Amino acid sequence: MNDRDILRNMTDKPYRKNVGMVVFNSLGKVIVGERIQFPGSWQFPQGGIDEEEDYLDAAKRELYEELGIKKATYVTEYPDWIPYEFPNSLGLNSHLQKFRGQLQRWILFYWDGTLEECDLVHHEQEFLTIQFMDIEETIQSVVEFKRSVYEKFVPLFKSAIQNYIAEKSKSK
Repeated sequence: MNDRDILRNMTDKPYRKNVGMVVFNSLGKVIVGERIQFPGSWQFPQGGIDEEEDYLDAAKRELYEELGIKKATYVTEYPDWIPYEFPNSLGLNSHLQKFRGQLQRWILFYWDGTLEECDLVHHEQEFLTIQFMDIEETIQSVVEFKRSVYEKFVPLFKSAIQNYIAEKSKSK
């Protein structure tokens, strides 16, 4: 198979619908995880949307599956679906090989728990470890093929985080 055939094969494939979750605390820090497949890279939790599943329901389910967080507060979401393509070099599992990439919806949640309250292993472990980070730092910390996705939603979420914290402190 030559390069043109491989490229045509990739573009004939559909995108997998996916949801990403950004969780921040009262200090404005966000939770990122070091993916098992990409040691040294830090990213937000994300996961597939099941058939007939609402993307907000998927976000809550994935947040629980990946971090063990049950009671996060919905704040806002990025208004559009954002696509990205899987690089050819990515060793995809058989489940993902039928897709050219992912079409993501990004959701912002507030949760003021501690990292120790998170449970990374109760479902299928995706992250080696997690940490809090400034949201702007995530653009450089994520694997390169997802960077353009983060560049789209991070500025909107940064301002939403600042507004949420300001409103919360006014109401005290």
